[in-house]
Amino acid sequence: MMFKINKQGRLLIAAGLLASAASPLLAQSEPAAQSPSTNAMVNLIRLLVQQGTITQANGDALLKQAETEAGQARAAAPPGDLPPPAPGTIRVPYVPETVRNQIRDEIKSEVMKQAQAEGWAAPEKAAPAWVNGVKLSADVRVRSQSEFYSKDNANDIFDYGAINATNGGFDFFKNVNNIPLINTREDRLNRMRVRARLGAEFNISKFAGIAVRLATGDDTSPISTNQILGGGLGKRNIWLDQAYLKLTPVEWASASFGRFPNPFASTDLVFDRDVNFDGVVVEANAAPMLPDGMSFAARAGAFPLDFGSGDFPSTSQDKKSYPSKWLFAGQIEGGYDFGGGVQFRASAAYYKFKNVQGQLSDPCLFNGASVGIGTNDPVECSTDGSRAFFPRKGNTLFFVRNIVVPAPDTAPASNRQYLGLVYRYSLLDLNASLTVPVSGGVQASLLGDYVRNLAYKKADECRYGVGPNGIPLTNVVSVNGNDNACSATSPANVVSGNDGYLIRLTVGHKRPHKWGEWSITGDYRYLQTDAVLDSLTDSDFHLGGTNTKGYTIAGTLGLFDGVSLTGRWMSANEITGRPLAIDVFQIDLSAEF
Repeated sequence: MMFKINKQGRLLIAAGLLASAASPLLAQSEPAAQSPSTNAMVNLIRLLVQQGTITQANGDALLKQAETEAGQARAAAPPGDLPPPAPGTIRVPYVPETVRNQIRDEIKSEVMKQAQAEGWAAPEKAAPAWVNGVKLSADVRVRSQSEFYSKDNANDIFDYGAINATNGGFDFFKNVNNIPLINTREDRLNRMRVRARLGAEFNISKFAGIAVRLATGDDTSPISTNQILGGGLGKRNIWLDQAYLKLTPVEWASASFGRFPNPFASTDLVFDRDVNFDGVVVEANAAPMLPDGMSFAARAGAFPLDFGSGDFPSTSQDKKSYPSKWLFAGQIEGGYDFGGGVQFRASAAYYKFKNVQGQLSDPCLFNGASVGIGTNDPVECSTDGSRAFFPRKGNTLFFVRNIVVPAPDTAPASNRQYLGLVYRYSLLDLNASLTVPVSGGVQASLLGDYVRNLAYKKADECRYGVGPNGIPLTNVVSVNGNDNACSATSPANVVSGNDGYLIRLTVGHKRPHKWGEWSITGDYRYLQTDAVLDSLTDSDFHLGGTNTKGYTIAGTLGLFDGVSLTGRWMSANEITGRPLAIDVFQIDLSAEF
């Protein structure tokens, strides 16, 4: 009887013959319906039939053939003896385990070589090598947030972000009774938010990788990926949160390009936890070359903040440009592991924000309908691009437009304005932390952060003279009814500052994401008006901004693998100026992988 067995079948038969090497020759065939045989060849033939490698008829033929040959061998052999071996054959009555393993590995190697050469079982050809380097991550956080305000708070604090987002500038003359104000007295309870993020990292080679992450968010603000629920069950926004290429040409150096996570060792005193960086950063890590326990790294980067419009002014044939805004930063970080879980870390960073200081425009003609550079609304003035981006509250601001009334008018019919930063910002940020083990995976960590704006100069308050244009508008305390801090007589006071610090103690598991794991955190912070940019600092404490002081108490409990519950209470007050006390209570249910 003639029949064909495919390559896989031949290999299985070869493996079966090997497994039978230490057994007597087939004593008898067994029906397929019986329980598993003690003979490896019988079991192998049954398996080939079951998997469809050979037909039932072919399997029966093999069994019959094996039975016939076994009978012939028994008949030819003396009673009680095995048939005589063929010339040159060595019979091994017992095969040691080490020899069997060696034979198995050799056959496996030969099988894989044949499979790869013939293309019927080549795993490395089934998918590109980078597939093995894919790392997926995702997290979802559902938050209940309640906000509590003191009834003694000032109730006329401008919403500077809404003012600067107005197309063509906000008209303070026509909308004097409709200036956007933030809520300062009415409590808001149980406002629910969701944050969802989905990321993927691809190691495309030994030296290169890419990563992409999507995230929710109410707007394009850099400091929050929260999405408030409600809104008639409408769909939610998804933003490109991260997208970058990372090169690692050598073990101790790397460079990232695109939009990536905060590469610096910092706290939310300077940068909110959700802030990502655009641009390029390079890092050199000397840890592989240092004695065990020691670490040292240096980082530097350039990050564009605003290139400006490519067709400014949009209403004029004569285009102009204004300096691009940048962040240039560098940091050194070192530490030592003393053993037994005791670790010390310290870092020093310098963040130079270039061209973020507001600039007073050239005389901008305004008659209530058209203005200066352009001839149609929306109006444009020469330094509109120097206005503050995503301002919150706290930084000292001024009007950047130098409005001039054309003759024969004596007063502008309206006054569309933007707000710019009075001061420059170059930050020195010093961090240090000490971690010690307690017991059973529990550790205690003490962290300190100090920041100082080295570019802060009181002289910048009145750099445009004593006239009505370019004077500070916020953080001003009136003197004798005069609100002009640059007046020649009885000038108002500008109450500001350039220092901030944070002290934080955490006790518990490092990342509580299993039942029984926990952590408790308490901190106190003090952040003066112009110590940092109010658009980038923590968005939750005092509901964002600077000119704030107070404490935070938080606790986290692991519920299941990857799931945790966090409660957080933040109590904040103003440092100077009009009263603004805000307490925030958050409950977070988070899951991640």
